[in-house]
Order: sequence, then C-alpha cells, then structure tokens
Amino acid sequence: MFQYIYLIYLFLILIFFGAFLGVGWFPTKKEDYNRIAKLASLKPEMLFYDLGSGTGDMLFYLSKKYNINCIGIEISPLLYFCSKIRSLFYEKVEIRYGNFFRHDLSRADVVYAFLYPKLYDKLKEKINSELKNDSKIIVACWPFEKSNPIRISKEKHRITYYLYKSRFN
Repeated sequence: MFQYIYLIYLFLILIFFGAFLGVGWFPTKKEDYNRIAKLASLKPEMLFYDLGSGTGDMLFYLSKKYNINCIGIEISPLLYFCSKIRSLFYEKVEIRYGNFFRHDLSRADVVYAFLYPKLYDKLKEKINSELKNDSKIIVACWPFEKSNPIRISKEKHRITYYLYKSRFN
C-alpha cells in the first residue's frame, strides 16, 4: 500500500518539478493555439521557442499546421521525457531539457512563455541580450510591467496573450 503512495508522490513531484523552481505547469489550452499563431504571424520555416513546453502539445500542433520549426525547453523530468519521446515522430520539433535561462535563444523568431511575472525581469534581460531585433515574444496572462505590447489577443473568459518585440526598455 505504501509503495503506491510513494509512487504517487514521486509522479507528482516529477510533473510539478518546475513549481519548486518558481515555474509551475500551466498547459496552454488547445483552443488558443491558433490565436497564438495568428498573434505571432507564423510563416513556414520560422523558429518558435516554447519556454516551459510541458508535454509539447502546442509545438507538435504548430509545427504540423504551420510548417514551422519548434524548440521546447522543459525542466520537469517527466514532462520532458514524454515530450522528447513524442518529438521523435516530428521532424520539426526539438525538445531540450533544463532551465531555459541556461539555453541560447538567439536563433528564435518567436518566443512563447506562460510564466509567473516574478520571472519577467530576468526573462527581459535574457531577451535583450540574446534575441534578434525582429524577434517576437508572446506571454500569457500577465503583461510585462512597464513595457507596452504591440498587440494583445483578448477574448471573453479566455486567457489574454501579449505580443512584444525583442527589445525592451
């Protein structure tokens, strides 16, 4: 009986591992994938990064529908492993393990993040130092403080998405 409880605890820890590091798992709703694609003005062969990609569902969908290249970075071992296995069947999706602050984002055309705002200052610093001038950043739920988005996708009873260009004040 106790071994099942330990297995359940282990499973929960592996899924929510990122929450211990300040990055909880908030899966983006499938109904929002096309809103995000439209906001980013996705075109074939663009490179789309998902910071904290979870199961990678959005990456698999976008790569197939919009013919884009996708890189997901995930810190939860279990979510990484699941999405990494799935990525073997998608030529245009690459899944990387670890803290996205330790990964190079310089090739990104679009960076997507569904993060807690307490990480935004560090993320802005990374974006300013690494991304190309014409790269786009999309954040979910909470806008960057003291920065004006160039577009907003807002729908009633839905999550709001904010689009920024890669250089912040």
